[in-house]
Amino acid sequence: MFLSVYGHFNMDIILRVERIPVEGSIPVENTLNRPGGTARNIAYAARLLGLSVELFSRIGDGFPRDFVNQIKNRGVDTRNLRVVKGYGFTPVCFIVSDGKRQLAFIDQGPMGRMMDYENLPKGRWVHFSTGIPEEYIKIKRMVNSRISIDPGQEIHYRYNEKNLAEMLEGTDFFFVNEIEYERALELIDEDMILEKTKNVIVTLGERGCRIINSSGKMELPSYRVKAKESVGAGDSFRAGFYAGLKNKLDIKQSCKLGMKVASIVVSSGGIPEKMPDVKELIRSL
Repeated sequence: MFLSVYGHFNMDIILRVERIPVEGSIPVENTLNRPGGTARNIAYAARLLGLSVELFSRIGDGFPRDFVNQIKNRGVDTRNLRVVKGYGFTPVCFIVSDGKRQLAFIDQGPMGRMMDYENLPKGRWVHFSTGIPEEYIKIKRMVNSRISIDPGQEIHYRYNEKNLAEMLEGTDFFFVNEIEYERALELIDEDMILEKTKNVIVTLGERGCRIINSSGKMELPSYRVKAKESVGAGDSFRAGFYAGLKNKLDIKQSCKLGMKVASIVVSSGGIPEKMPDVKELIRSL
């Protein structure tokens, strides 16, 4: 097993609007109901790129079975996807999107309380995305895999100085976007972050990404495409990054592969049912 992913598997209800208002009301152009969540998206995209991957997540007993069957049929190991009674079709995330920016509201469902999984991760890499930090800290201490943390938007309300420091300790990668990294720096200064993790990968949207480590800082430009929808782009970047590591690329080239995969997702309006061959993508970097 190459990759174990922890985090959310949501039902995403995406409300597409022309612009996101500061206040007041605005008409919805169209509504999409589709599978989503950070962990699900990373696992699904990684599997499409040829990685062996297992998903650790929790869903309610009314969660759409076709959403689960989709990733299972693609080869994602779902044996650690727990179905919890009494939580209906949650987790469900309502996302208001103008194609470039999003505003999200989530009902955590069973992801809102700590629960044990029956098994420990088998992946060479373990990616902790959204979820309860204390739960992940407990698991992190029991495994010998290489670790990445990726708190996403939950860094704003589930993290504090103590649990962020504990999560970062001994990790290889800390994935964030610009706003999330600003929040991280409010909790811990950059020198301390780099004492605890080897690399910080900051995604910059259409501007590309930034690599921060003991060697300094490096910015890489994105691949320019006509954007249809940015939901899932960051998760797909991470999947592409791991595909780079699997194919023995260095961090810089793995980031470039991540951005190439993200550009495909953005221009497709979501994660497609099939990805180009990874070797072809690598040759195009």
